[in-house]
Amino acid sequence: MTNETELGSGSGRTQPNDDDHFFELIEQPKYLIGSVAKMLRVNDHVVRDTIALMGLELERGDTGRKPRLFTTDNVFDIADFRRRRGLLSWDSPTATVVVYSAKGGVGKTTLAAELAVQWSFRGLKVLAIDLDTQGNLTQMMGYDPELERDSDTPIDSTHLVEYNFGSLFTIPPILPAPVPLPDVIKKPYGENGPHLIPADVTLANLEDALLNAQVRDFQVLRLLQRGLTKPVPQLDLSGYDIILFDAPPSTSMLTNTTLLASDLCISPVALDALSFKGLSILGGRLINMREQVGRSPSVVAVPTFYRDNRRRVTKVMDRLKEHYGKILSTGMIRESEEFKRSSIEREIPISLAYPGSKVAIPDLQAISDEMLTIIKNIMENHRAPRGGE
Repeated sequence: MTNETELGSGSGRTQPNDDDHFFELIEQPKYLIGSVAKMLRVNDHVVRDTIALMGLELERGDTGRKPRLFTTDNVFDIADFRRRRGLLSWDSPTATVVVYSAKGGVGKTTLAAELAVQWSFRGLKVLAIDLDTQGNLTQMMGYDPELERDSDTPIDSTHLVEYNFGSLFTIPPILPAPVPLPDVIKKPYGENGPHLIPADVTLANLEDALLNAQVRDFQVLRLLQRGLTKPVPQLDLSGYDIILFDAPPSTSMLTNTTLLASDLCISPVALDALSFKGLSILGGRLINMREQVGRSPSVVAVPTFYRDNRRRVTKVMDRLKEHYGKILSTGMIRESEEFKRSSIEREIPISLAYPGSKVAIPDLQAISDEMLTIIKNIMENHRAPRGGE
């Protein structure tokens, strides 16, 4: 993958001054050319040249020089165009990645959303799958898991969640027939942005079905294999570069089967005293998995909420390096207002809300690049034989 030019320097959206302004931006995000350049990690003139080659028609602002205004769809369309022209490269087989931590409150869903967006900025085709019945990733991508159809109260169906990952399975009697993948997938940022399989409370049906399924450990793996190696219109995953799961922190059959189906587990680790417990629990689960079925994903631990001016945080970081140095990422996510706010409110990915952030964005870009390097190495050199055929 090339890192072609330095970051653009144009102005982008400013920090919100009040909540009303913030939510207005969420509903209709528009970016100036400088913000787009920052997202794509190129100079402003590269964006101008690209949209000229694409023949992209853009909205114009109504003030001053009437600047071009870019939507999120426009940004991902530009990234896709650059990849198709060979300016961004990725030639690895489809990788399955799960973001998981046995401990909550570590920024897991935030990290999953940011990876999906950052990888899509690099021109990759990403399918994000929400496995948490609370639907936090689903909400961050702009959908409401609690919204229901009501004939007496018309709603905007674009925000409605009607299907989830369980809808793709056939495990009678709970899941009698699959729903076609095109009907399940949401495209919150257009065709070329990250795609989403949302979640809602009915995803619990998949957990119940797995508990009574034959060869239950391999149900997720087999579904992915069918969609990748024997694609049909109802289940075609072959167009994706990365399938990214956001798994809940709870211990469940669905989490276990997803870990088993994954090439890489990314485990965010908040730098507190309980961080070791979360990694220890994960390590124990993966050891049992290897002993029982002969495979488990590679693991990388990503430190989150880092502050170098706190002695306690520094001590925890030193202990992590001592005990888990072999799986610890080089980069880390520093504590920032943007990361804390995103982890709590789950309104919109940081990479889209604050493209000019001087702390969060460089950290997220570095982590996303490091994870891509790890994924590429796994897929090229260390891919374990798949079981459960």
